[in-house]
Amino acid sequence: MTNNSVSTDIVKAEASYEIDLLNKATGVTFPKVAVYGNNTLGQLLAEYAADIGINPNDSKVLFENKRTGATTSDKNETVSGLGLMENDILAVSDNARVA
Repeated sequence: MTNNSVSTDIVKAEASYEIDLLNKATGVTFPKVAVYGNNTLGQLLAEYAADIGINPNDSKVLFENKRTGATTSDKNETVSGLGLMENDILAVSDNARVA
């Protein structure tokens, strides 16, 4: 049996990889978080906010892909939508720390 490109694409889409989460204001990092490309940033925030010291219910949370500089405040944006890849850093700031 040969591998076709559709099967390969499905495996890649469903594969998890690791990123680091960073509280941009304090420098607190939670390393090696396993994510899927279709995880939302809100899901990551809900799971790890306490670990990095971010208020998950804040009205204004900013997410930044440190590698690309892309930013969003949309908690429904996905990990892949922000362009995050293996070993990237997702920096997060809440309203109290946004300049």
